Amino acid sequence: MVVKVSPAAPAKSAGVFQDIINSIFEPGVNHGVMLVMNCAFFGLFVILLYLMVATNFNLHVCALTVIAALLFGSIQWFIMEASAAQQRQTASPASPSMQTPKNKKKKL
Repeated sequence: MVVKVSPAAPAKSAGVFQDIINSIFEPGVNHGVMLVMNCAFFGLFVILLYLMVATNFNLHVCALTVIAALLFGSIQWFIMEASAAQQRQTASPASPSMQTPKNKKKKL
């Protein structure tokens, strides 16, 4: 008996490490990569907040915290926009302006 997996059904996650390895060969960003990236940024923010308190809100540490927050926000925004564009592309067929007529020939 042969079991076919439909492309519309989401694949079951095999684990975070396996998701990261699979993301190398798949387009887009999967859940495992997002989880690891968010955990890394969380660790960065914890360390930067500790440093802000330990250094009595040093200007350089505060600036690094702002830069890290802006980087995190821009990465999250880019991933949301890229996934929305990919969903729009798969949902809509090719536009008629992109198709070229086959039987029309130009006369010079």
